[in-house]
Amino acid sequence: MKTLVGIALAIGAFGWWFFPRAVLRVPSHAAPQVKISIHPRSDTKSVAGLLAAHGIIDSVSGYLLYSIFDSSTQHPRSGTYAVSQGMSYRRIARMFAIGPEREEISIKIIEGWTLDDEAKALKEYNVDSLLFHNIARVDSWKNDFSFLLTLSNKTSLEGYLFPDTYRAWKDQLPRSIIKKQLDAFALHAPRLVEEAKKQGRTLHDIVILASIVEKEVAQPKDRPIVAGIFWNRLRDGMPLQSDATITYITKSGRTRSTLVDLASDSPFNTYRNTGLPPGPISNPGEDALDAALHPAVTPYRYFLTDAKGKIYFAQTLDEHILNRRRAFGE
Repeated sequence: MKTLVGIALAIGAFGWWFFPRAVLRVPSHAAPQVKISIHPRSDTKSVAGLLAAHGIIDSVSGYLLYSIFDSSTQHPRSGTYAVSQGMSYRRIARMFAIGPEREEISIKIIEGWTLDDEAKALKEYNVDSLLFHNIARVDSWKNDFSFLLTLSNKTSLEGYLFPDTYRAWKDQLPRSIIKKQLDAFALHAPRLVEEAKKQGRTLHDIVILASIVEKEVAQPKDRPIVAGIFWNRLRDGMPLQSDATITYITKSGRTRSTLVDLASDSPFNTYRNTGLPPGPISNPGEDALDAALHPAVTPYRYFLTDAKGKIYFAQTLDEHILNRRRAFGE
């Protein structure tokens, strides 16, 4: 008789301890939340250990015992969760079975932004800049996008991350946003490749020049004229002399280069080197790409922009010097 009473008391004591933890507990409003990351292929035992290590539960054995009665504990979904101390086993198990709440973000990528600009914008969503640059490389995406096949694996995706407004899951950044931009560029790529080929140019040539036009010219109506000037200079063996390519080197943000800037021996220095620079200097939008592909036919070889954004065009160096005096009083 005493044995039966003892067993009954033990069962009652265990139930008194176990049942609230398993089902009844509700965290207080002041209960601290802990970030818990469940990795793929995590099992019930590893999840229980993780919960105990973070002080969410006080017994690994208790959670494992509960798992016998609740099959939802057997299928935790990977992800990051905010778990409150004092939650019942059932509530925790159901949360992990359903999966983490996902936050969708919307971000506008501006025409002419560089990879550095985009990395800076993504910092708002806790995206590490180094991680972004490591993923925004050709070798990470070449097998998925044919327009990248001719590019060196060592190069970045500068020029090919199409600017637009995108929505993406925050927990999938930065890969998700990069893929969406490459998908958007892929919609334009066949037309760009075909028309560039007709002109004896490559897609990369078009993207490089478009990236310069995007940074040099604000008004869409002026872009085909400036693109034509750059193609004229390339055809005549003249250096492009683009201040935008100098700024890409110096990161100064200056629209007019200094003598120190112009002394750079970088291959992106289009004052010292003829031909196109080795790669794009920004991510151009559709207007700039179309301007590079369909430049205006003009006799101009020179242009400059004054402080108010007005553009002056010239056929000869003498005319260009006169325009500079008009624009800047030099």
